Amino acid sequence: MDITKEIEILKKMKDSNSFVNYIEHIRYPYFRNLEVNTMITFDFPLTFFVGKNGGGKSSTLQSLYGAPKNYSLGEYWFTTEIDPIQEFADNRNCFIYGFKSNNIICEVLKQRINREKNPDYWEPSRPVKKYEMDTEKRYSPIEKSVEYIDFRSELSAFDKFMYFLNFSKNSQIKSKQDYLRKYSKKLKQAFNTNSIIKFRGVEKNKKVIKLTEAEIQKVSYILGKNYISIDILEHSFFKEWGFSVRFTSNEISYSEAFAGSGETAIIVLINKIFNCTENSLILLDEPETSLHSGAQIRLREFLIEQCKKKKLQIIISTHSPILIKGMPANSIKVFSLNKFGQFHIENERDYKEAFYELEIETDIQKKQIIVEDKLAKIILDKVLNKLGKDTKEIFNIKYLPGGSDSLKQKITTIIEVHPDTIVIFDGDQKQEDRHIDISTLAQNQIESYEQLNSLIEKQTKCKIKFSVDGNNDGGNSAQKKILAINYLNFYLKNVFYFPLKIPEDIIWDNEFALNKLNDLSNEDAEKVLADINDQSKDSKEKFLKLSSIIYNSTEQIESLYIDFTIYWLKKEDENYIYLKDLINQVKN
Repeated sequence: MDITKEIEILKKMKDSNSFVNYIEHIRYPYFRNLEVNTMITFDFPLTFFVGKNGGGKSSTLQSLYGAPKNYSLGEYWFTTEIDPIQEFADNRNCFIYGFKSNNIICEVLKQRINREKNPDYWEPSRPVKKYEMDTEKRYSPIEKSVEYIDFRSELSAFDKFMYFLNFSKNSQIKSKQDYLRKYSKKLKQAFNTNSIIKFRGVEKNKKVIKLTEAEIQKVSYILGKNYISIDILEHSFFKEWGFSVRFTSNEISYSEAFAGSGETAIIVLINKIFNCTENSLILLDEPETSLHSGAQIRLREFLIEQCKKKKLQIIISTHSPILIKGMPANSIKVFSLNKFGQFHIENERDYKEAFYELEIETDIQKKQIIVEDKLAKIILDKVLNKLGKDTKEIFNIKYLPGGSDSLKQKITTIIEVHPDTIVIFDGDQKQEDRHIDISTLAQNQIESYEQLNSLIEKQTKCKIKFSVDGNNDGGNSAQKKILAINYLNFYLKNVFYFPLKIPEDIIWDNEFALNKLNDLSNEDAEKVLADINDQSKDSKEKFLKLSSIIYNSTEQIESLYIDFTIYWLKKEDENYIYLKDLINQVKN
């Protein structure tokens, strides 16, 4: 996904008022521990709340849940004897949100009302002048469906029973494992028959929700797996109501008991978003929980796609630098603590600056470029210096020793750990004028792992091994197929080449080499240079011979590389223009 292009599309949709009953802003004259008169603007349909733990993000997200008609914040924030809700002297906890109607911003006030039977009732109220509202007209709350998912508490029935519910032993059931073994038979029956099972006349489950083919494909894509079917079942077989998930792939069928928490949470999210109505408000609290970096990137792609397709307004509370990377500044709201212990919200922050609020090391935000040798790194570092500090600060250049074949194998790991990494090989590794684009191939050319692996070998001229779950020697072919597809797609988008066969070809210059030899007061400098050229099979050997003559050793060849690179930069030849354009391309 071209994130820059997608951002522009969403901006245009927002500017053209494509989103109905869209919350343009929310303000808090008095609310919990926020600064008095805090205001959050929603200038972009995908918004991120960023900040440290305990910074007010979740409570603010929950207030948005209570904004539309028939929704109440009281479901999440309520008074107890231990944690009574404190009001602000003569002012009630309240919030005001604005939406557009006929291109006019209309505002609705909701405040907490202490009723006798419901001390945590939130009701729409008449406009209040001291809150700088238009008191001439009272607007009704917007009508909008809301989906609120807190990924930290989205527990499956199995996890809820195993880790949080009390259990009483008896003569037949002596452990939680015994209990699960007994009642999982009923769970299996409900899954297999899609029937409602009753105990003593009480219904213990609902009908099975079978994910559609489109939903299964999205789950498979985000999690990097290959599911054939996914079923969700709400039930109370394990004492309390919860949900169970049954996964089926080519190799195995299993429940949430053997799945990761991130796996089950993504399935719930996909199902809810696929089935929500257009223009819904989607509130996600830490969706990155238990997801690796690649899955987080693909989750964001899905959310952007659905935001466009169904005109959703999506607001996310997150600690993930991966989710906010590359997003527009007006989509990032930073929560921090002021000197009075109140929460301050900044409405616009560049994603790189937002990392500091998360205490992320700066190198993590830099775009990583990997090259295969030390000279390639020297050349790119010097090009970046010439292009200026603003460009240089974006990149972190590394070289991985071991040669091109070793680096091609390491790409399998890079894809999972840093999927936006750029790899620049020496020019001699370029096998075809264009990389293989599997989206242009017929389906019968890419049906099997063997076909995909053959394409990889054609692209790389080496054999790539993929580590998969289970038996790596031929097993788990479905997972291998996904990894092979990811590898080819990475190569297409993230792999580039230096303009000449080896980096030494780029910077070698006979005139400068002659000057170096003349500096030694060598009367036969021209003959020595001619011998170097005649006796060397390539530029790399020329540098080795020149280093031996100048320094009586090849150990100081790096100094020679730097001198030649600096001289080469002054010429700004076609190779410099090529690399400058390449840097600008990967920067954007």
